[in-house]
Amino acid sequence: MSKVIDLPEGLYQRLASHADGFETPSSVIEKILDAYEGKEAKENNDNEVVISSKLDINFYLGSEKEFKEKFLVAKRAFVKLTFSNGSTEIKDWVSPNFIESSSVSGNLRSGYLRGWKKKGIVKAEVALSKSEFNT
Repeated sequence: MSKVIDLPEGLYQRLASHADGFETPSSVIEKILDAYEGKEAKENNDNEVVISSKLDINFYLGSEKEFKEKFLVAKRAFVKLTFSNGSTEIKDWVSPNFIESSSVSGNLRSGYLRGWKKKGIVKAEVALSKSEFNT
């Protein structure tokens, strides 16, 4: 029997940042509980091991908060993805509807970083200018 849990928006967004692909909220909660309780990773239907680790996102302006302040004005940034085979790819991130209440990490995780494990992404870096990646 299913139960309904009311969550504050901020907590729901934190849960959403841990979702891969089209995972349901209940599967995300189960994954977090398994990690907390120290249980072995479960296998999904694709026989791919679900790892409870989270991809870190590095911001060239320092913190996510500092990046967000500038991104609210610019509405454009660049995301450098590093893959497990060593290759990199820079994506142009344009988000004209991004507002103060929007989540930078949430937007990235539901966009370019969705399914990051399956895509082989091992690192994500975010900057307002492509030239910042060369420093």
